[in-house]
Amino acid sequence: MDLKQSPFQSAWFGTALENVGLVDQRPYVGTYGQYEYDALPPLPVSQDDAFGWLADAPKHERHIGSEQAAQGAGVLPKLIDACRSSAVTLPKSFVTFMGNLDLQARVRSITGGFIDFVETPAPSPTGNGTLIRFLADSQGCLFWYLYIPTGLSDHAVVYSGDIYGPESDLRVSAGDPDPDAIFFTAESFEAFLCRFWIENELWLSQYQPTPMNDICRQYLELYRNSPASNLLPHRR
Repeated sequence: MDLKQSPFQSAWFGTALENVGLVDQRPYVGTYGQYEYDALPPLPVSQDDAFGWLADAPKHERHIGSEQAAQGAGVLPKLIDACRSSAVTLPKSFVTFMGNLDLQARVRSITGGFIDFVETPAPSPTGNGTLIRFLADSQGCLFWYLYIPTGLSDHAVVYSGDIYGPESDLRVSAGDPDPDAIFFTAESFEAFLCRFWIENELWLSQYQPTPMNDICRQYLELYRNSPASNLLPHRR
């Protein structure tokens, strides 16, 4: 989904990348910073729903799928059935990745983010569509969702600090969810996952015995030529 078709404001929530030289573009402001979406560089890979760009990446013992691997295996078929009953079309890339632990084992999160998806979609409080949570921050301060417009096969990825889904009633004490605090953050699931993977690998290349790969180098060079972010970073 193109940003212009989205009912949400836009931003990218991610870690600082000062450690790889992006001092102006990605300054440190906290565990996560809220950076300008339009200032992100293009992704230096082709996307085909098959994750070819990820196939040669090394696998890791700790990855975004390791925390709830058993649960996810049981939830995915139920989610597919619930979406089919509701005439919601799940992206092929989403189904492929969520059903493949081998692919998940190649994606790490420096903040302990983990795959966390539900059996049933939730109505979006903004726009006319559905939200499906698929990724959670380890401290529960951020959640990433598929946004699927009603009656369309298109989709985007959005994030929010609020839970939308079956567990939403468990957070009443934290206040009502804020529909204005949902942000468009990627034009597709595969685009989100690719950027998420690249940026975590960039950060980890400075502290782990995993050298920076060619895709990360290309992304870093593209980012160096991008303007500094004009969005006032938000701390989380």
